[in-house]
Amino acid sequence: MVASQLRGALSAGVSHLDPELSAARKGKHNEPSPELPPLKALDAGVPLGVVLHQGIRTALHRSLAHGFRMPIHNTLAAGGPVPVCWYGQQDAAWVAYYDALHRLGLAHYGPDELDHLGHWAALARSCGWWWPGEDVCIVVDRPELVRTEPVPGTWHDEVRLRRDGVRYRDGWYPLLT
Repeated sequence: MVASQLRGALSAGVSHLDPELSAARKGKHNEPSPELPPLKALDAGVPLGVVLHQGIRTALHRSLAHGFRMPIHNTLAAGGPVPVCWYGQQDAAWVAYYDALHRLGLAHYGPDELDHLGHWAALARSCGWWWPGEDVCIVVDRPELVRTEPVPGTWHDEVRLRRDGVRYRDGWYPLLT
C-alpha cells in the first residue's frame, strides 16, 4: 500500500471530522479555526480534532518540513537534481497524528492499516531518508547530530535547524544558510 492510499485509509478510520481530508471551518464566513495554544483553543470552541491536528500533524510538519527537510533538500539541490519521491523521518508528522488518534480511541483502523502504520512508524524512527526503486531501495542513516532552536511565536514548541544543525556519521554536513 503506497503512502497516499494508506493516509486515505487512515483518514477514513477517524471518528471525527478529519482536518486532513477537509479543513475544519467554523462561523458564518467559513473562516479557519484559530491556531491557539491547546487549552485556549478548546476554550474558544475549536473542535478537539482540529486542536489535535494543529498540535501534532501541523506542528510536526512545520518542524520537520520547514525546519529540516527543506534546508537539507535545498542544500542537496544546489549540486544537481535530487530524487523527487523520498520518505523517512519527515513522515513522522502524519504517522504520529494517526497513531495518536488511534491511541486516544478517536480512530479505528483495520488490521492491514495498523500493520502498515506500524511499518511506517518503524521507518520514521529508525532511518533517515529512503528512496524506493523497482529493484533497489536506498536508505540513509539518521544524522549523528541534529541541533535545533525554537521557532519564535509558535504555540506547539516548533523547532528549526541551527546553521550548524546537522552532521552525519561519515562526517558530511550540509552548509545551511
